[in-house]
Amino acid sequence: MMYLHVFSPIGALCINVLAQVCYCRFISNKHLLKSLFFGFFCGISGLILAEVWYAGKSSLAVFQNVPLILINISSYCALGYCYFHFVNLSETARRIRIISELENAKAGLSAQEILERYNAQEIIEKRLGRLLKSNQVICTNGRYYVGKPFMLFASKVVVFLKLFILGKKSEFDE
Repeated sequence: MMYLHVFSPIGALCINVLAQVCYCRFISNKHLLKSLFFGFFCGISGLILAEVWYAGKSSLAVFQNVPLILINISSYCALGYCYFHFVNLSETARRIRIISELENAKAGLSAQEILERYNAQEIIEKRLGRLLKSNQVICTNGRYYVGKPFMLFASKVVVFLKLFILGKKSEFDE
């Protein structure tokens, strides 16, 4: 029974991925972020249910199961975080998209053609458009403000983790 504790975060990640894929295929393929949250929620729900079931079957005292449960929840959160960034990297990273476009362009692309496709103003307009559409940012009298604070909170968590793990707020810091 103890070996099931070892594999439960991995099983939960599998639930996460399956739920996220099902969300994209059967519910909405337009909401990647929502599908990732849906998958994460399904995975952690499955993990908690499994951990409660394991604890009920275990010969350990209740207080002895708590550290195992906390470690597995932490492990699952770390795996979910990695999966989120794996999907995000493949979806939005310009380097990957440029290489993919170069592969699809039989005659190759010139630097000018690449710059036309990745115009900084157009990229900012698209990103602002997405932020406005999701109400993460609001525009009042031609000025932009934080709307729903979730992304602000998420960005602060990421900055904190970078500071904690890397010792700096950004990879561009000296």
